[in-house]
Amino acid sequence: MATLILDRVWINRLDTGEAVSAGSVDRSQQYEQDGEVITFAGGRQRAVATEGERGTFGVTLRRVSLATVGKLRDWMGVAVLVRDHRGQRWTGVFFTVMPSEPPVAPGPTAAYWYDVALTLRTITAAEGV
Repeated sequence: MATLILDRVWINRLDTGEAVSAGSVDRSQQYEQDGEVITFAGGRQRAVATEGERGTFGVTLRRVSLATVGKLRDWMGVAVLVRDHRGQRWTGVFFTVMPSEPPVAPGPTAAYWYDVALTLRTITAAEGV
């Protein structure tokens, strides 16, 4: 019996389907809703919240090529679908690409890989035809 181990993050453009995948670390999620507590007559306090939720998904892609860094830079502001190894998915856009050179042992290929940090801002997207 074969065993399939999923250990990557996939990023697909929604308009073209073009894809990038890489191993990942530092996956974080945050969800917010606008609201406040209002004081009414007699000192009663009630929560008032607006519809909708703001979400972000942060991830660091590991060991990607310079060509992939360039591709991600081209995709800034474009709607993408991100899936992780757990089957979770987020639709959104990112506006910042932060490549960094990971600490690696010296060698002939050490200078060709980058770690890239992205923060996806979730958006509402219709699924289906």
